[in-house]
Amino acid sequence: MKRIILTLFVVFACASISLAGDNVSQGKEPGQNIEKQKANIISRIDARIARNQEEKNCVQAAQKHADIKACQDKFRDENKERREQMKK
Repeated sequence: MKRIILTLFVVFACASISLAGDNVSQGKEPGQNIEKQKANIISRIDARIARNQEEKNCVQAAQKHADIKACQDKFRDENKERREQMKK
């Protein structure tokens, strides 16, 4: 029993050391990683802005309360679909 516990401890220790080594190698080129991350975040923000602008244009073009309700329903459904896709 002690051998099994000792063996498991050694295996987990080796695994954690190897994972720590991966993080160190990522730190060697911080400029590349940060630029990729920034580009990804900015593209998601731009997509949100575009969706919000589209919703704003829909509401501004509305002539009746029913038109506003249609805009809200449309974008609510789109947001719900997007959330469902993200959960998968």
